[in-house]
Amino acid sequence: MKKLILSVTFALTGMFIATAQSFEGVIEFKKQTTTDTVNYIYHIKGDKVRLDEIGSKSKKVEGSFIIDLKTNSMLSLSHDRKMYIEQASGTPAVVTGKPEVKKTDNVKTIQGMKCTEYIVKNPEEKVQVTYWMASNHYDFFFKLLKVLNRKDKSAVYVQQITGADGMFPFLSTQVNLETNKEEVKMEVTKVEKKTIDAAKFDVPKDYQKFQK
Repeated sequence: MKKLILSVTFALTGMFIATAQSFEGVIEFKKQTTTDTVNYIYHIKGDKVRLDEIGSKSKKVEGSFIIDLKTNSMLSLSHDRKMYIEQASGTPAVVTGKPEVKKTDNVKTIQGMKCTEYIVKNPEEKVQVTYWMASNHYDFFFKLLKVLNRKDKSAVYVQQITGADGMFPFLSTQVNLETNKEEVKMEVTKVEKKTIDAAKFDVPKDYQKFQK
């Protein structure tokens, strides 16, 4: 009987570990502003993230960031020039005023994932960003934001949401509270869970390090 109990316990533990694994795979998304649309691709594996930017005209990967979340380090790659540089994180953005965060009861399915609505409103900066957050062990996301230190409101305001570890915004819309017009929209266009080759996070051997 004891052996049976132990076997069941180990089996359940193994199931829990498997289901609790951090997301590994590819996430594609696009960013739309009033003047341009840019597509991006995330490759995620453990503590490594590769972010590719697709040129709006060339339709090919023009630049990439390779980020190590364990060491908080980042490389920037220029594929046309076949060069790379050690990229320092920017200074964290300063938020004026106190953003108001609200989790609503609204849910919607985006790319097969159930997403919950969060609204971050800041009257002082006259900006409101609405996020549709999915939870599927996207443990890389908030760590990545701290390394990138992007200044755009979508990246800054999402960090005001508490208890969102493991979540990822499948859709966000930024509205100017003065004009009530949408200025920025970011939307996931594809999600694929799969094993990523570790070589994806290596700098190609024929790339040269840029010396300032």
